[in-house]
Amino acid sequence: MTELGAYVERFETNTRSRALRGAAAIVIGVPISVAGVLLFVMAQESGTFGGEMFIGLVIGGGLGLALMGGWACWHAIGKRGETFTLYERGFVHTWRKSTTIVPWIAVEAAVDHSKKNVLAKALGGDVGCLVKLTDGRKILINGFTEGAAVLAHDIFEAVGRRT
Repeated sequence: MTELGAYVERFETNTRSRALRGAAAIVIGVPISVAGVLLFVMAQESGTFGGEMFIGLVIGGGLGLALMGGWACWHAIGKRGETFTLYERGFVHTWRKSTTIVPWIAVEAAVDHSKKNVLAKALGGDVGCLVKLTDGRKILINGFTEGAAVLAHDIFEAVGRRT
C-alpha cells in the first residue's frame, strides 16, 4: 500500500469473542423473556392486576438482550477475518473477500459511538468509531477489534489534522 505510506500497525477483530458473547446474551435473554411471559399469564389467570409495567420490562429486557445477542452472532459470522491495517496516510479494512482502501482524504467524518456501561463493554460497544467515507459508505470499529481504542484514537487524530 505504497499510496498510503509506511505501515504502522495491524488490528484484528476477535469474531470468536463476539460470537460467544452474542450466544451468551441469547442464552440469558430468552429465559428472562419466557419468565416474564409466564408471570404475565399467571397474573391474568389469577385475576390479579398491577405490576404490568414490571412484567413488561422483564419481557422487553429479555427480548432486547436476545436480539442484541443475535445481532452480535450475525456480525461474527458475516465479518469473519476482519482486520484493520493502519498506514501513515490511511488504513485498509479487510473482511472475508472484501478490501476497502481508505486514504485520509476519503474520510468525510469520524464519529465517536463509544458507550461507557457494563452492557456496552460486554457487547463490544465500549469502543465505537464510525468512519463515514466521502462515497457514502461507513465502516464501524468496535470493542471486539484488538487495540480498537488505539486505532480509533489514531483515526480521530488523523481526520482532525486533515481539516
